[in-house]
Amino acid sequence: MNDKSEKLALRLGDILTRLYRGEVLSISWLMEEYGVSEKTLRRDFNQRLINAPIMKTEHGYQLESQLSSNITTTQRILDESGLSSLLPPKHNISTSASTILFKNPRIEDTHKFDGVFTQINSAITSRTIIDLTYQGRLITQVHPYRLVNDRGIWYLSGVASDQLYSYRLAKVSQIHTTEDKYYPAPKVLENIRRVGMEWLTAENADVLLQVDVEVASHFIDDVILPNQQLLKELPDGSLLLSSRVSKLGDIMPILKQWMPRIEVLSPTTLKLELMRELYASLEKL
Repeated sequence: MNDKSEKLALRLGDILTRLYRGEVLSISWLMEEYGVSEKTLRRDFNQRLINAPIMKTEHGYQLESQLSSNITTTQRILDESGLSSLLPPKHNISTSASTILFKNPRIEDTHKFDGVFTQINSAITSRTIIDLTYQGRLITQVHPYRLVNDRGIWYLSGVASDQLYSYRLAKVSQIHTTEDKYYPAPKVLENIRRVGMEWLTAENADVLLQVDVEVASHFIDDVILPNQQLLKELPDGSLLLSSRVSKLGDIMPILKQWMPRIEVLSPTTLKLELMRELYASLEKL
């Protein structure tokens, strides 16, 4: 098989796999993803895949409705919800569900925001743009992508003002459903799967740090961190500092510049991410 034929086979195989997972495929997105022309993709669907049970909708190409509903198995639901990571690789829960028991998983009580949960779930399903009141502040034109449970806490992960944010459901007081629709972007969905909700929070995050005595003077003489505050000078000359950021990711580049002379005390997620990136850099040496 030559290189051109191999690329064609891989592309068609990937398209079919994604369709059978229930995705709706847009020509414009596929053009960008595969690096091919609109004409080539039209030929894929209208000629090369002519015998496949595919139908065209206003949003793109998808499996015929009846077939799509028939392939919705327990395993697929686990995969799409992220729960399959709880099980060993290649384990198919649909064939042996009775052998597995999850006891007392850590999760917050949803009864206090049951109505909000239901409204958001409906908006996600219908791809409807919403307005929400979050901590008393009105946020308009939110594209709701996913209800996410991260470390036992429920969040709405959505796009507002072209930025991806997470909103803790317990702090959402009202939902208003608009008549406008949106179409989910695959790259946004991938970011939601990849990034922890704390990193996307719409609230300010407080970071607690300890700075070694060797570089302490730099932080005393200048404001290096966002909203930097000196909390305490410790007996050994090191400093206890706080920094308030709108997103945890915003402070990462600064912290890397001062590693290992600066230590993150909290939040733990930021500390672990710094360690992960440090180890990844060492492995490249």
